[in-house]
Amino acid sequence: MRHVILHGHIFKNAGTTFDWSLERCFGEGFVDHRDDKTMRERRARYLAELVSETPQLRALSSHHLCSPRPEMDDVTFHPVYFLRHPIERIASVYAFERRQDADTRGARAAKEKDFQEYVRWRFQNNVPGTIRDYQTCNITGCHDSKTKQAPVSWLRRGINQLAAIDCVGVVDRYDESMVVFEAKLRADFPDIDLAYRAQNVTNPRSEVTLETRVNDTLERLGDLAVEVIRLNSYDLALYRQANQKLDAALAELPDAERSLEDFRKRCQKLNARRLRLW
Repeated sequence: MRHVILHGHIFKNAGTTFDWSLERCFGEGFVDHRDDKTMRERRARYLAELVSETPQLRALSSHHLCSPRPEMDDVTFHPVYFLRHPIERIASVYAFERRQDADTRGARAAKEKDFQEYVRWRFQNNVPGTIRDYQTCNITGCHDSKTKQAPVSWLRRGINQLAAIDCVGVVDRYDESMVVFEAKLRADFPDIDLAYRAQNVTNPRSEVTLETRVNDTLERLGDLAVEVIRLNSYDLALYRQANQKLDAALAELPDAERSLEDFRKRCQKLNARRLRLW
């Protein structure tokens, strides 16, 4: 039986950092999949073919991971997703697209518009829903929907999806998430080591709490805040579920605090080595 990690890489949800760890851990056994068009069009059938044709594959990351996943007699898939507070995520998306060296619609709009103007633009029906229950759409496999507000059936599906997945991380609790992931995956990946160097970070970590960051963002949104919350209510629900799931998983670990301390020491060593190289 083969075991393959499938990372549903949601934009601005710490996915690049997690992919860095997967590549460090698995080397050529990791595939950062970028053929989004084929994945969107052929979905589970294409993923099954890709896995069959790549015998060395041990981990794959995709911005358009299909759902449901293919059923293969000789392969067990281990899906991984990260959830982020959607209000904080909106600010991160805007900041990233403002500084991004790209000619995408989002990057152009972010450079031309202030924060509120950008959010209003993103809420138009003919604009990709990058900040409208985007995490729910990804987890349910409805990435390309043009619907302004996702139907409630997608929320129910997202809740069921998260309940069935062992590895559900929370971006603002990244280290705790990694400790749980290592514990869940170690039986099938004995050498798993998800220590990391943070990648593609728009705003480095600070002592400012998540609650403060969210409140600051809502204040920046002004009267638009109510609409933002309405169009991200499903993501807020899934984010709460992800936190509850992480709390339960940590409570099941025999010595979560020691595991967390060990994990952070490994990360410190990685980052110290980088500083010495510089």
